[in-house]
Amino acid sequence: MESSASAPSDPSEIWSVFVLRNPAGRCFVGHTEHLDQFALTADTEVAKWTGQPGPWPVVWRHDKLSRKAALKFEVSLKRDKNTPRFYTRTGLTPPEIELPGTPPPEGNA
Repeated sequence: MESSASAPSDPSEIWSVFVLRNPAGRCFVGHTEHLDQFALTADTEVAKWTGQPGPWPVVWRHDKLSRKAALKFEVSLKRDKNTPRFYTRTGLTPPEIELPGTPPPEGNA
């Protein structure tokens, strides 16, 4: 995880930017002041805010940001979503994608 260059001046403003990923490999990027509480509601069968089947565990987080810095960081991550830069910045592994017309990997026939 990245170090915090934009630590908040007010200790009551401790925001997190996070990435959730469901079993299908879809990512959800967001920011919140209460990540632990948010994660409890996110790890359900179908999360209302994604409309996609879950569970949605937290797979990456960056803490101790001001609200303004968290929002800015979230927007920049969303801009990079589904690009190699997103996976470089978060350290996550891209999901394996089967392209049409490609044979399945050995042993999955």
